[in-house]
Amino acid sequence: MKSRVDRWIRYGLMILGLWTKADGALVLNHYSAANPIKVMAVGDSITDDCEANGAWRLYLQPLLETNGYPFTFVGRNQSTSSGSFTKVRHEGYCGAVVSAPGVLGYSVYGYAGPNVYLQKIVADAFTNGTIPDLVLVFIGVNDIGRGRNPYQVATNDMPKLLDLIFSNAPNSSVILAKITTLSLNTTGLNYASNYANVPIYNSALQAMVNQRRALGQNVSLADLFSAVGVNQLMFNADGLHPNALGLQAIAQEWLSRIQAITVNSNLATATLIHGGEVWKYSDTGQDLGTNWSQPGFDDRGWAGGPARLGYTDPAVLTTVSYGTNSAYKNITTYFRHGFVVPPTVAFTNLNFRLSRVDGAVVWLNGLEAFRSTNMPAGPIAYTNLALSTPGPQTFSIFYPANLPASSLQPGTNLVAVEIHLRTASKIGMSFDLELLGAGQPAPPISIGGASGNVVLSWPVTNCGSFSLYSTTNLTTGSWIPEEAAARTNGGQIIVTQTPDTSAKFFLLRQP
Repeated sequence: MKSRVDRWIRYGLMILGLWTKADGALVLNHYSAANPIKVMAVGDSITDDCEANGAWRLYLQPLLETNGYPFTFVGRNQSTSSGSFTKVRHEGYCGAVVSAPGVLGYSVYGYAGPNVYLQKIVADAFTNGTIPDLVLVFIGVNDIGRGRNPYQVATNDMPKLLDLIFSNAPNSSVILAKITTLSLNTTGLNYASNYANVPIYNSALQAMVNQRRALGQNVSLADLFSAVGVNQLMFNADGLHPNALGLQAIAQEWLSRIQAITVNSNLATATLIHGGEVWKYSDTGQDLGTNWSQPGFDDRGWAGGPARLGYTDPAVLTTVSYGTNSAYKNITTYFRHGFVVPPTVAFTNLNFRLSRVDGAVVWLNGLEAFRSTNMPAGPIAYTNLALSTPGPQTFSIFYPANLPASSLQPGTNLVAVEIHLRTASKIGMSFDLELLGAGQPAPPISIGGASGNVVLSWPVTNCGSFSLYSTTNLTTGSWIPEEAAARTNGGQIIVTQTPDTSAKFFLLRQP
């Protein structure tokens, strides 16, 4: 018969065995100053030097270096080295589009105008012998600005470009980008006439990326639209090319998305909810009170679909009901989405990114996390109206809210969102949300037996701020701090416990 110590060790290892690295992530331990990550920056004039030498690459280099990423830019083209900007290679081409034919009447880096499109350019770049570890693709402004069908570009042309990349570099990771606004363009190309297709393209691109990721491809999305928004202060006079302030914001967004697919010894981030994921929703017009936001609420009868969810919004992927009277629509619509916290990260911070029309209150595990600035203060009822409506150019911006991760639980968590109209006769409503978490890589923990006791240990280095928690029921997720005193011995933090007849599960987390 198994001893109590054996039984505790066996149960403890059941949960400790979950502490493994998520698939699809670059592992920085595989790289060093002598073997840096090869990053290929691919795109049009916002990536090339047409408007500014180095463009956003100029600002991304120091961000990556100061955040501990050994890397080099690769590509056949070179910017001018200036000061600390020394990693100057790229595959940016002014005027480039995704697929044939190119739209230019002049040549760029030896490519005749009709050949300035990425499906040809990227194929040639790989033929040249450079196989990147990470490809950053910022393209689509010229496609959408010149009136190409946004669905065709996002769901046909871009997938072919992805197939081309992965056929030549199957072990690479790719980050595509939502394109920036066209609404501010007032000179030359008159791209502003097609600005309404930008959110349609970006939403369709998000859906395509989610489909590819579900198939196991290492592809994700950077929200460069939200990074610079529709703020004229972030653009040059042409309203099309980001200025230095906008390029810095773009570089910061690239960094956040690179961090979300990498793991290192000091910082770990993860995308807990991707934009465009499937949400359950209640659009019946009923007042659900307060229980609907609780993790234990029974939502099995709710409908579901991928975001963007709403109505009378061309970027919507899932249409919800507003009721039977268009002059008096449902004031409030409810959404729920469960997600699992990866055990590889001890999260300390959460970055919610919320896109909503009109107002929203966001709940995490039954507690209010935050509300949009256009919602009234105090308790929120079903009948509360939002105080204002987002502008027509801002409704698809994902606005950030940075919060501590104190309400996050190991295992399954729940985000619940209620969307409130500004008026009952409002024409449209829509919603999407993504959630990024940041913290420290979860430390390795060992469990064993000695003198009839259970001994748990983990390294002091980089893990001294972690404490031991336990539960006897994984279903409820009621983790409590262990009362047993911890001691340090030989670089290890050690906790000794006396076993009893109950199964017990352990984890390390920061208080």
